[in-house]
Amino acid sequence: MRTLVLALALIAAPALAQKPDQLYTASREQLDVTKVVLAQQAAWNRGDIDAYCDFFKNAPDTVAMSGARGFPNVRMAYRIAYPNAATMGSLEQTEIEVRALGDDYALATGKYHLARNKKFGGDADGTFTEVLEKTKDGWKIIFSETL
Repeated sequence: MRTLVLALALIAAPALAQKPDQLYTASREQLDVTKVVLAQQAAWNRGDIDAYCDFFKNAPDTVAMSGARGFPNVRMAYRIAYPNAATMGSLEQTEIEVRALGDDYALATGKYHLARNKKFGGDADGTFTEVLEKTKDGWKIIFSETL
């Protein structure tokens, strides 16, 4: 009997030694929000500022671009700051993490790298934070900040 217990302990030891978070399954909400972040990145990389802005909620309390408030003002701020594909450059977002904030809200954070010619502003690196709301039209950004 002792031999059997010892054998079971030796077999179970490697399984118990594994880190509990080695495998992680994202929730449906986390996947859906990540898809929004990546689709917005794809619109940016096509040079389509309007499609990029369409991921923001069309509401008076939407905030982005360091304080632009209201969807029309957010869209205008992006159009002024990035008037063409050359000023937009190529965006890569990495280390994207999504956290649920209740049933209808989520927080997305990560890092970004913006590659562009020095003539058009040069490269930029930093972090992003976005709060999204689940609407009848899908997940929409209600707050966005880059540092």
